[in-house]
This record gives sequence, C-alpha cells and structure tokens, in this order.
Amino acid sequence: MLVATANWGLGDGSLAAAPDPSFPGRLASELHRAALRAGFRHDGRYRPIARLGLVLAGDTFDGLVSDRWLDGVRPWERRRQVAERHEDVLRAAWRAARRHVGWVVRLARRGLVVPAADRHGRPVLSARVRVPADVVVLAGDRDVALARLGGGFSSRSRTIGVGGIWEGDGVRIAHGVACDPLAARAEGPTLLQSLAVDLIARFGAALRGRPGGAGFGRKLLRLLVDAAVLDLPQRLAGGMAALGAEDGAWVESAWRRAVDHWARAARRVGCVDDHGVVDAIAAWMHHLPGMPGPSPAIRRMVEILATPLPMSGQAPSTDALLVLGHPGPAPHLVGERVVCLGPPTVAPCGHATGEPVRMSRGACVETGVAILPGRLSAAAILEADEGPGGGREWWPLADDGAAAAAPPNRVPFLEAA
Repeated sequence: MLVATANWGLGDGSLAAAPDPSFPGRLASELHRAALRAGFRHDGRYRPIARLGLVLAGDTFDGLVSDRWLDGVRPWERRRQVAERHEDVLRAAWRAARRHVGWVVRLARRGLVVPAADRHGRPVLSARVRVPADVVVLAGDRDVALARLGGGFSSRSRTIGVGGIWEGDGVRIAHGVACDPLAARAEGPTLLQSLAVDLIARFGAALRGRPGGAGFGRKLLRLLVDAAVLDLPQRLAGGMAALGAEDGAWVESAWRRAVDHWARAARRVGCVDDHGVVDAIAAWMHHLPGMPGPSPAIRRMVEILATPLPMSGQAPSTDALLVLGHPGPAPHLVGERVVCLGPPTVAPCGHATGEPVRMSRGACVETGVAILPGRLSAAAILEADEGPGGGREWWPLADDGAAAAAPPNRVPFLEAA
C-alpha cells in the first residue's frame, strides 16, 4: 500500500502557529485503518499488506512564511547568503515540527504494526505483525531548498529519502507546482513566492507587533498558511469572525496595508504583470466577504489564475496514476487518472450575498477528483490485489466511501519537476 500526503506547512514558528496538534495522531490512525482495509483482498480473505510506502508530496515544511525573510534578504535571489538563510529556516522548521514529524521518523525506522491473519483469512486483532515502511519527502514550492539539503535531513533519520518525484508500480507522485499559473515564471520571483513573503509573512509580522495581538495573530496566520493563495480573503474573513469589533477593524486595516505593500514589492522585484495581473490580485485580496463583489474583469482574471496549467516534461505512461500535491480541484481533470491533494484553489467567489458565481471554466466551483476540505490531505493507493474490490484504485484517508479514479481520458498532463 502506498499513502501520499502533502501540504503540511510546518514552519519555523516565528509567525504562524503550529498546525493542529491532533493532526499527527489523526493521520497515523487513518494510516492504520487504511492498512487494515487494504489487507482485505479481492477474494474476501485478509492478508496483511506486504509493505507500506509513505510519500510526503511537497510543502511538508514552510520555508517562506518566516520573519527571517523580512530583513531585505529575498528567498528568490541567487546568493550564498540566501542559500544559508534557506538552510536556517528549514532547520528551524524541522526543530519546531518534532512532534508532527516524530511519528514519521519512527514509522520509517520501525515499520507499521498491523493485525496478523489466521488460517481462515481473518484478521487477528490480538496478534500483530510489523510491516516495513519506506518514507520519502518530496520538495515543494515552499520547501524547494529541501532538495539541496536532502542529504543533511535524511542523515538525521537514516531512513527517510528526499527527492523531487516518486515513481513506481504504475504510480507517479510529484508536488505539481508547475501547473499553477501563479508559479509560471522561469527566472526571478514567482507570484507564489512573492505573496508568501511580501503579503502573508509581512501581514504576520504586523499582527505580532500589535499589543496583545500575538496570540490571535499566530492562529489567524495559520489559517492563511493552510489556504490556497487565492482563497486568502475568505480564510481571513473566517478567522476575523471570532475577533471583537476593535481587533477585527485593526486586522482588516493591517491586511489592506499588507496587500498594498505586496503590490508595490511585486512590481519592484519584477513579478510578471502581463495584463495587469498584480493589480487584479491586489483587488481580489482587498475584496472581503460582505463587500460589493469584485468586477467581472477581476473575476475573469482570478478564474484564469485558478485554473491549473498542463505541466511540461515527459508524459507518464497512459496507464499511470498521477498524484499531485500542489493543485486542488481541477475541473479540466475530471475523468483523468489524477489525484490532487491540494486545497481548493479558490472558494466559491460570490457577491455580497455570498451566492457562488459559476464561471465559464468552473474554476471557482469545487469539482474534479480531489481531496476536499474536512478530509486529511492524504490518499491511500492500492497495489496488486489489495482492497476488497478490483475496480478501486485509491481513496482519500478519513473517508468511509471509496473514491476511484475514472477510466483514462487523458490530456497532456506531464511531469512535475
């Protein structure tokens, strides 16, 4: 059995709170549950899975939303000082995330304990067997420096591999940031990088600087770190709902200042601004629920930016299952053998009434084969005759019903790295 998960966003703790402390336990529990389900074979008999593969498909760590980037050193510059700063941020994130990644290290060292089988092909809960586990961490867009530091990180556990793409047994797993229009830039800062540093991190620093604001600011920033970039206004509004009127007004003002700062910085550092992209994103970020809806031109631009691009590179084999950590629901992938682990690209983008606007390409509607909100950002992928049915390929963890990829109907969706 293979399990893919992504987008944990474990930061250095300088600005955002740590992820939900129950997350490691939930994921470990669901992993054991998935292993038990996979042990029931097509013939109805139970046999323990032979092995477990766990692939963390990018953005396990957050190397961008950190106060270490607010002193003028830019993460997209090619200087030795910048490389050293990347190392500092990721090592700090590793130290801060021990309680979240400790069980992964133990899993890699000790394997997974699952029920044994009796001679009638039934699980024996009182008897246990240990299944070997392989753990691989893939670099994403927020922890891209992990690929360079792979040797140092893997040597700490001696059992965890680090790389860019995992491939084997008819499955390919990659982070898939190349299909994000916000990352479509060959050189210099991408819009994703710029937004993470000059908007989210800058906003977090402002929250931390408000007297009495450090507590709710860290939690509020956690909501933004876990969101897709174009969903930031919706997530911010949700977090502000728990604040009092005075704090809420101050946070809204600080957010608008941060958006304006980002727009100026994005132009200054050379982010692409074809067709007014920066202006459109800034206008979208200023739009909070309860305000008049953004103009049709802004919505059309957001629709384009929310629609994943085909990725360049060598095409996987036609029968391969492609698992991507970065993209969320992708309407043009409906019917593809593609599993997307990312959050929805953008929430239903409505007017002041909150009614969703269905766009021509469906980018603002949650559709497609994807891990949706409320589920763990993880999927179990079956091998050989694992699982009780021959037509089932994979299912989202924490989901009682199985979700199977539809028969292939491929578009040129290609290699992610």
